[in-house]
Amino acid sequence: MSIRLSFCGVLIIALIAVSGNLRVSAEATVDATAPYDNTNIFARILRKEAPADVVFENDHALAFRDIYPRAKVHVLVIPKGPYSNFGNFVDHASAEEQLAISATSKKIGVSDSGFRLLSNTGHHGGQTVPHLHFHILGGEPVPGLALKAEK
Repeated sequence: MSIRLSFCGVLIIALIAVSGNLRVSAEATVDATAPYDNTNIFARILRKEAPADVVFENDHALAFRDIYPRAKVHVLVIPKGPYSNFGNFVDHASAEEQLAISATSKKIGVSDSGFRLLSNTGHHGGQTVPHLHFHILGGEPVPGLALKAEK
């Protein structure tokens, strides 16, 4: 089954349900090396032009609940700077911007119990919004991606 979401007439994301898992279509991903697009949905949320269920905000970042949660707690953290990819963020973000993830994890109550931090970058990473963002998933054991050490 294919689900298509459009925003302002532009295809933002195409999700395909496969065996109960959502997979991102390659056509829905963004080029993380492209110049920053200030019309993206997260830029609009930062400008308060689009709604969000905000759980944390400071001068450097905004965190809000994901509209398609994949865990009991699923929050997106977006830096307020115009970062489109992780490399650009690491090269140019202030320490305060980088610390927003830790502050958010404490605010939403997953800091002590643990959480998964995920960021998708570019086509191969499955990035669907051209604004760097981090997913914090927790509140319960988060399945998948568990790597076992080789003996």
